[in-house]
Amino acid sequence: MNIVCTIDSNYIRHCAVMLRSLRDHNPSSELNIYIIHEALDADERAKLCGYLGTFLHSTSFIQVDPSLLTDFPVFGHISIATYFRLLIPLVLPPVLSRILFLDSDIVINDSLEDLWNIDMEGCPVTAVTDRNLEMQRQRLGMADDSPYFNAGVMLIDLEQWRNEDILSRGIQFAASNADKLNNWDQDVLNHLFESRVKLVHQRWNAMSHLWGLDPAWIEAQGGLSEEEQEAIGNPAVIHFAGGGFAKPWNYNCPHPRKDDYRHALSRTPWADAPLEDIPQPARNGLMRRAIRKAIGLLSS
Repeated sequence: MNIVCTIDSNYIRHCAVMLRSLRDHNPSSELNIYIIHEALDADERAKLCGYLGTFLHSTSFIQVDPSLLTDFPVFGHISIATYFRLLIPLVLPPVLSRILFLDSDIVINDSLEDLWNIDMEGCPVTAVTDRNLEMQRQRLGMADDSPYFNAGVMLIDLEQWRNEDILSRGIQFAASNADKLNNWDQDVLNHLFESRVKLVHQRWNAMSHLWGLDPAWIEAQGGLSEEEQEAIGNPAVIHFAGGGFAKPWNYNCPHPRKDDYRHALSRTPWADAPLEDIPQPARNGLMRRAIRKAIGLLSS
């Protein structure tokens, strides 16, 4: 499997967690990893490279120039790195014809071989439908029957992506519709591949809203569908989509599968990285426990 992910310095440890869980659940798969990034903190990059070398045999770091993407809007919890997905056709080796893109805010929970080997039926992208479909279509001016997909997990026909000059066309679309891009490059990709996406079961990209992090959405649609219930009952990919407390590295995260991420993190060189938004009393308690642990280690 050819796996591609995109990161900046803030997502180095999360990428490590994702790739660790990928290897754990795909122990016999041949994994060729391509990490697209801007300039990274040198020490953190070296730490990531050393760690991945302990369980992956083929990892390529590809540094890109973010100035290519200055025409795209950036706001909210994301950085310009989210648009690195549009650079995939330009920077990956030309011998690659199929890749699997994985966001770094996910945890793998099963083998991905079945997804990797799926018949794409001539579509340039295979992905999972996102929520609020009608609202997304109206916002972007998409056809009523066009799916709107989540870009966090995508099986990509790289030859088609190369032939379609998605970066130039994406820049053109963004320049004319900057006020509409609520979901950044995901909106751009949905525009470029409108009605040309093969949808797969949501277990391949089980997003946070399925677990009740958006109860108003569940109520509005009258509960979860059978497929959505299957997705949270047996997810192959757990995607902590969203900002703030939706992320498992946030102290206030209510996601019932957040410990999947935290357990994987505990096995990485970033095991002692503190959670974000820890309230002061909890922070003091954690510090006291860390001191007691250190004293115990020194005295043993």
